Amino acid sequence: MIRPAVLAGWLTAVAWPAAAFAQTGWGIGVQPNGGIVFCDRARGTVWRIDADGHRSAVAAGVTCRAVVPDPDGSVRGESIPGDVTTALGAGVWQIDSSGAMQWVTPPTHAPAPDIWLIRDALGRTYSWTGSGAGSARSEILQRDETGATMVLAGSEWGQRDGVGAMASFGNVAGFALAPDGSIVVADSGNIRRVSPLQNVQTEARGVVTNSRVGLINTPGLWGRELGVATDGTGAAVVVDSAAGRIVRVGRDGQVTPIWEPARLAQRVSGGRWGWRPAGVAVLGSTYYVLDEWMGPALLADLIGSPRLSQVDRNGRVTRIATVPDWTVRAAAAALGFIVASLLWARRQRGS
Repeated sequence: MIRPAVLAGWLTAVAWPAAAFAQTGWGIGVQPNGGIVFCDRARGTVWRIDADGHRSAVAAGVTCRAVVPDPDGSVRGESIPGDVTTALGAGVWQIDSSGAMQWVTPPTHAPAPDIWLIRDALGRTYSWTGSGAGSARSEILQRDETGATMVLAGSEWGQRDGVGAMASFGNVAGFALAPDGSIVVADSGNIRRVSPLQNVQTEARGVVTNSRVGLINTPGLWGRELGVATDGTGAAVVVDSAAGRIVRVGRDGQVTPIWEPARLAQRVSGGRWGWRPAGVAVLGSTYYVLDEWMGPALLADLIGSPRLSQVDRNGRVTRIATVPDWTVRAAAAALGFIVASLLWARRQRGS
């Protein structure tokens, strides 16, 4: 299900400042021409919806979670191994405004430690040196277009505010660029910020899941369960899939829930089934949320997963798109028709 009229309004809502660039999406990439790119982990597919509401598969056989907009109007995303037996490793792909996909970094089992998705308006890229329990240091790096790399902030593992190497980070589960050039960091369940002058400050403690998910001994931010974006004020917007919600963490530390799907399925199944948030994009005061169904694939195919929704400033939800499997839906409809026919015939015989 896709609603072109809703999608058409996206383009007018997007602000693309020339001097600054904020990573306003994670798990969803919104392009200046109205294109929307998102991942379907269950099917190993990257989908794109154009401004007219037409959905197409732009990449197949790609397991991804992180998707971020790029200053040039394209969208970048990760490709991560679905399991340890996969032939593909980790890589970075890019989809331009026309919907064409290319590899920025082809999948490899030994990705370079300084490759990451986030890139600012000056072409500088950012990465993290930690790798869970396998690294002695936890640093955020900045690399310019010439390849020169510097430690922006961090040193040995820890939790300490300060400037540059005087600061310490723990397990950095995600970060995003804010409009003022600062970097918002989700670090061991805390929200911290690195200013353009390299000053690190903690804004909120224990407000998101203390994520430990990642590929063992693989440097960089691959395969995370937390996603971080920012809004126009520079506040953190965190996709906390493990907690089943999306929250906004203001620069004053105040936490505001943005999205929390109904938990009936989780309660009935003991947490094994149900909807979990998988992405968020922020356009002005409107949030766009990506959900995915956790549970039997047959149900996901029937009800349509993942699904894309719009949440306005008053909390009103408008469903924009769902991704069902029409073959499964048709088979279910045919089965339902057969069962109904048999019941009707049985009733007729008994009357």
